[in-house]
Amino acid sequence: MSDTSITAIIGDIANKKSCGGNETANTGKLGCLQLFGTPEHFIGVKKGYKIPATQDITLAWITGKVQDGTFTPIVGASAFEDMSAEDAYSTNSSGEKRINLKGLPEYKLMFEEGHEFYRQLARIETYKSMDFIILDDEGNWMLAQNSDGSYSGFRAGHVTPELTKRKVKGGDAESKSLVVQFLDRKQFDTNYAIIQADNIPFVPEEIPLVNGVNLAFINVPAAGVALDISTVLSADNSTTIEGLTTLTDWYVTVDGVDNPVTAVTSSASGVYQLTVSTLSIGDVVVVDLATATTSVVDSSGVLYRSTSITDTVA
Repeated sequence: MSDTSITAIIGDIANKKSCGGNETANTGKLGCLQLFGTPEHFIGVKKGYKIPATQDITLAWITGKVQDGTFTPIVGASAFEDMSAEDAYSTNSSGEKRINLKGLPEYKLMFEEGHEFYRQLARIETYKSMDFIILDDEGNWMLAQNSDGSYSGFRAGHVTPELTKRKVKGGDAESKSLVVQFLDRKQFDTNYAIIQADNIPFVPEEIPLVNGVNLAFINVPAAGVALDISTVLSADNSTTIEGLTTLTDWYVTVDGVDNPVTAVTSSASGVYQLTVSTLSIGDVVVVDLATATTSVVDSSGVLYRSTSITDTVA
């Protein structure tokens, strides 16, 4: 974190250069050591988002940030590889060595999950569009610390989901890796903070993740006020979803105009009947899981996001 005691009066700072050795380092070892373990989880953060120093880190707060798209948790890696570049040096004719380039951190997390997870991981590919909070295998958090006292994710460059590795008979399980290079070496050297797991009221595995949902019309929509919808998880296209009986879990439009759901009933596992305003033959109906503010709905602590389905009333 930057030293807030530093002034920027031009008369004081013109032609001024620190030699790097004028202030000695505090290298004492008293007190409890603060350590960080093996990175095992990422929380992708919308670029530039800052966490206030007064923020209470709770599951409810994180859930809200996942729902509004600020956070993208990527939890439960099976392996970690440190791919960070080494510092580069030049040597003059006298044999004196001088640092040329400081290497940038680059981390690789490998996951052994199902194919829907791999498909979603592939969508994260980006460049300079995300920051990342890093969590280790003990549940400790590492964040970047800003000069204004706030916290953020570490600034990332390339975020690359690698090709899925297929299983070789008798060999390792199928897997897919995510590689992230971080662009700000100073964040990793000095401008960071560690939150110990003892001070977090939950473990990383409890962080809510968004589950994909496939919706389908059970019947072609008919004139009237009822829509019959089936729901299954995208991961296997067979596991049904229960508990989506809150009116605000559903978003319906007719010919592009909002048509609020006035009642929801569940007649069987994963099957819902929505009551809406009267539908007429020829109306184009679109149904989605969504609220007024987010496309991710929270049902008893489980997060769901669906793709829209469209059909014409017959």
